[in-house]
Amino acid sequence: MRLLERMRKEWFMIGIVLVIAAAKLEPSVGVNGGPLKPEITVSYIAVATIFFNSGLSLKTELRT
Repeated sequence: MRLLERMRKEWFMIGIVLVIAAAKLEPSVGVNGGPLKPEITVSYIAVATIFFNSGLSLKTELRT
């Protein structure tokens, strides 16, 4: 049970390690023209998503 609790606590680091391992095993997925289309997704979709999420976190109440 402690292992499961630890994995829940460290989910981000485990995810990073898994993604790095997947990229090492199959690098062709992320190349230009590959299935993920990084020339489009990174340039436009990822940046737009970051700005959208940042906008959602802004407070909407007016201070006077």
